[in-house]
Amino acid sequence: MKQLEAYKLVRAIRTSLDDAHLLAHLDVPPESLVCKKTVEVIIPEFRELLKCCKEADLRLSVIELERVIEFASSENNFKVMPHIVKGNLCDNIKKAIMTVEDELSLRSYFSFEPKEADYFNKPWAAWESITDKYGETTRDIEEMNKCFAFCRYTAAMFHALQVAEWGAIKLGDYIGVTDPKKGWGATKSRLTELVKGGHGKLPASLSSKWDFIEQMNRQIDSMTLAWRHKVDHAANHLAIVPNTDFTPDIAEHIIGAVRVFMLRLVEEASS
Repeated sequence: MKQLEAYKLVRAIRTSLDDAHLLAHLDVPPESLVCKKTVEVIIPEFRELLKCCKEADLRLSVIELERVIEFASSENNFKVMPHIVKGNLCDNIKKAIMTVEDELSLRSYFSFEPKEADYFNKPWAAWESITDKYGETTRDIEEMNKCFAFCRYTAAMFHALQVAEWGAIKLGDYIGVTDPKKGWGATKSRLTELVKGGHGKLPASLSSKWDFIEQMNRQIDSMTLAWRHKVDHAANHLAIVPNTDFTPDIAEHIIGAVRVFMLRLVEEASS
């Protein structure tokens, strides 16, 4: 898959066509200084089109454009056969543009909405402190946001749950989970136990963390509510219920809830 800046390619094609039209209708002899100077001005425009075609992996177009640039850059062409230079160059230009059009017709291109483009191009934006603290989450955060950009919401949720599961394990270690099967269920049970016991029954290591314990308990309840009937946590691990579809709004809400959960964990772990 190649990322294509479509506006740059369109602009380069339009400019190149304008240049070809100008050259074809330039009412001076092809060997004249004016004609040669015009060609020298045109060459950089075709180099820009060549660059766009390389980025789009339009290989035949690249070959044709390199021929145009090589032909136009050769001083010998103007010296040896000035009477046919202009005609040949214009023909080569038209052929190159037609090749670009033909190659583009064989491709399918999809467009991101601006917000989707941000998810794809900047997948770690607003997650930097999380990836800095917990580098193991980096890949799932990237895949989560890129899947969301491509409207693959169930796949995005899979990666979001991986991040949440990882955070639950770290939180479980922090609050003293003893269940050998660490994960969402064990951490949720331990939080419920601590909150029900009240501030006075907190272990000494958590005696000053009551506010944090309460906040994380509410946050986990909020996430559980957000994905109710869509996510199961059998055997302490989060899993998507089979044949479940996620709407964009629900997927984005869950991603946001996971991010807040992880940010709060990072904040406490760093204090």
